[in-house]
Amino acid sequence: MDALPKSRPPLEEGNLSAEEQVSSLIREGRIREAKDLLESAGDLVPAESKIREVLAPARVKKSDKRDVDRSPEFRWLKEHWDEHQGQWVALVGENLVASSDTFKGLLAQLEPLRPGFERRPLIHHLI
Repeated sequence: MDALPKSRPPLEEGNLSAEEQVSSLIREGRIREAKDLLESAGDLVPAESKIREVLAPARVKKSDKRDVDRSPEFRWLKEHWDEHQGQWVALVGENLVASSDTFKGLLAQLEPLRPGFERRPLIHHLI
């Protein structure tokens, strides 16, 4: 039995180019929709577009540098992600030190707290 094709957001008619529509979705935090729209837009978004780079799969680069053990933060994320879905969170150990709907908002909350951290917070967007 064939799987049904996934539905993709249609390109909107109007003054915005496909690239601008994808960019708008990114600004709204609608990343999955932006990726789907970019895929369906095909050649309407140039290959050299910065949008394609932004939405490209993450690249992994091996490094000999080691960060602190982040197991407590990852444990917190696993246990509490659903309570803060759609938000940006900052964690130090198993402690949530700040959360916001926007990255800028999170950074604004962290700024006055910065001197008090024993290590840099782990920042994560829970989508």
